[in-house]
Amino acid sequence: MKDISGLLSKWFSERPKWLQIAATRLFQQAELTDKEVNDISKLCQQEVEGKIPNTSCSFPASAFSQGTTGFLRLCSISNVEGVNALAPKKPLEFGKGNITVVYGYNGSGKSGYVRLLKHVCGARDLGTLHSNVYKPVSTEQKACISFEQDGTIKSHMWTGQGICQYLNGVDIFDTSFGKFFVSSEDEVSYEPPILSFFSSLIDVCEKVSVALDVETSQHQSKKPNMPADKKVTAEGIWYDSISDKTTPQEIDKNCTFDSKDEAELQTLQQRLSEQFPAEKAKQLKRQQQHIDALVQDAQKYLKQLSDENCRLIIAAKMKSIIKKEAADTAAEKVFSGSKLEGIGSDVWKALWDAARNYSTSLAYKKIEYPNVSDGSRCVLCHQSLSQETKERLVSFENFVKGEMQKAATEAAKEYDTAAQTVEVLPSPESLKTRIDATGIQQEGIACQVTEFFAQLQARKDQLFGIDSEENILASPPTQKWIDDVNVDSKSLGELASTYVEDSKSDNRDEIKNKLNSIQARKWLSENRTAIDEEVNRLKLLSKIQEAKKTTNTKALSQKKGELAEALITDAFVQRFNTELKALCACQVKVEIVKSKVSKGRVLHKLQLRGAAHRSLGDVLSEGENRIVSIAAFLADVTGKSNQAPFIFDDPISSLDQTYEEAVVTRLVDLSVDKQVIVFTHRLSLLGTIKDCAEKKSIKPNIVSIRSADWGTGEPAPIPLSQVILKPH
Repeated sequence: MKDISGLLSKWFSERPKWLQIAATRLFQQAELTDKEVNDISKLCQQEVEGKIPNTSCSFPASAFSQGTTGFLRLCSISNVEGVNALAPKKPLEFGKGNITVVYGYNGSGKSGYVRLLKHVCGARDLGTLHSNVYKPVSTEQKACISFEQDGTIKSHMWTGQGICQYLNGVDIFDTSFGKFFVSSEDEVSYEPPILSFFSSLIDVCEKVSVALDVETSQHQSKKPNMPADKKVTAEGIWYDSISDKTTPQEIDKNCTFDSKDEAELQTLQQRLSEQFPAEKAKQLKRQQQHIDALVQDAQKYLKQLSDENCRLIIAAKMKSIIKKEAADTAAEKVFSGSKLEGIGSDVWKALWDAARNYSTSLAYKKIEYPNVSDGSRCVLCHQSLSQETKERLVSFENFVKGEMQKAATEAAKEYDTAAQTVEVLPSPESLKTRIDATGIQQEGIACQVTEFFAQLQARKDQLFGIDSEENILASPPTQKWIDDVNVDSKSLGELASTYVEDSKSDNRDEIKNKLNSIQARKWLSENRTAIDEEVNRLKLLSKIQEAKKTTNTKALSQKKGELAEALITDAFVQRFNTELKALCACQVKVEIVKSKVSKGRVLHKLQLRGAAHRSLGDVLSEGENRIVSIAAFLADVTGKSNQAPFIFDDPISSLDQTYEEAVVTRLVDLSVDKQVIVFTHRLSLLGTIKDCAEKKSIKPNIVSIRSADWGTGEPAPIPLSQVILKPH
């Protein structure tokens, strides 16, 4: 394109001024800092306000000229851990030449090295890089990549995340590449400087848009919430509809409240002192019910924790203790000769009861337990009973059914029954809720209620930890508050009856509506400052939104698409056709086309020539798909100006001999200027590469890898089959 700088200068002169400033700065320094983006976002807002200074955007004639980039080659991969089954003890060396073949059988680690390089170099389709799935413990992923950049040897220690910026120019071809242009659509790898400039400018626009969103979020509304009953008034409806267009005159009209208005308000309130008498009566009745229920519960708990009931509970507890001690003493005598520990304990008694139940219900129905008749057996171990065992079982049963044990059991039940007479008291949170529901206004009474229940709870907590009546608290808590709230309850009942009578009077909706309206205006006057602030906030947000509209990237994307048509698409199509010819695939009727431009991304795809509506996968053979993928890959990556390596993972899969030889010839041609690394398990490919390279006086570097006991990817001596392999 001729005079592209002048055309761009004219095009930018028709864009917003802040965008012209951003373009100028971006051209001068390639990337804007976060602070500079924020500065640009402020200029964007100033332009909406008409405060931005006049400016112009122009580019020198030499702008966006194609420069040259440095040379890069891979040297070795070492110290690999946690990547598939790779565990080489020696580095994988790629040699000094420009074409290297890494040969190995299936499962030798070739795919592991390719997957590793895809993650280190930042390939389009990274995939998932697993650790050795056959090892129970996952190993931290890492690897050291040695490379040469412009004559200097460098290394990068990869630790499982991120890519090496020095190596992101490396291009990798494997089976996944087909989905980019063959199965779907994607961007070409390389953009000329001018398109990269537009991409960066689109990115700046999006960042400015985000900055404006952040600015918006920092201006949250502080608009007070009007009472619900005032929202239905004309004033409330106006308040709900205020916007950036609201004028000071409208605010004055709706937010002014003077002494005359106050006098009218008082008059209306007197006339409607009882606005909803029926509802008021219900409210007072509910308060009375809450008070009565609280008093009833307090008296109930007071009775349960009275001195009299506490004495009964303690007496039952002491009786249970004494009876249990007596039963335990008797048990010691009965079980003194027992050979096992715990005979006579509660656990043992439970076992004994279970054994009795089993014997009388299943083993020896209708026979008194224990069955000690001739031939009887133990119901637990099923052993025959000796005379001594029979006597012991009978003595155990006599003890269990004995008077002392029976008395101990009954005493324990009496204590449980007595203890259960004291119910669970309300928690502090529940009590507060109930006090609030009573509507008790006097803070002193509320405190008395809280203290009353706290003392009852303390009395209950102490009750079950003492064994003597002497330790009971001196006296139950004071009941004075009960008398006070009973008086309140009676007054509430009388007042509620009065409101019931008032509810039978005439309807006064008109007066009530007028009162609501004037009360709403009073509320608005009290919140006048907040209303002014809200209107100013809405005006500011409106300007921010107007500014954000100018960050739309559609025009930039369209312009980039136009430039891409001339700078990318035409050249890309030409390279693709050239590659098809070089790969002996001219008979494959495919073409590459620009599909669309989306937010500055220029997408291309492959389609059948003359049958674009049909999928390539439905028409092309597997081999044709592979050769088309290779052609698209080479057309894509050879458009770059850098001298970065090419890596191919088994490129000839599914190809016949003609395609295979064409691919090898193309790879060897590429190795004249750039490093080419091929991973393969095919001797045929290895032989073809050696043959073709030697014809061009190029000596390929051949590396062999194998699977060892400790893992895959181990460099190994070149197998004899490779050494004696003859060119064909």
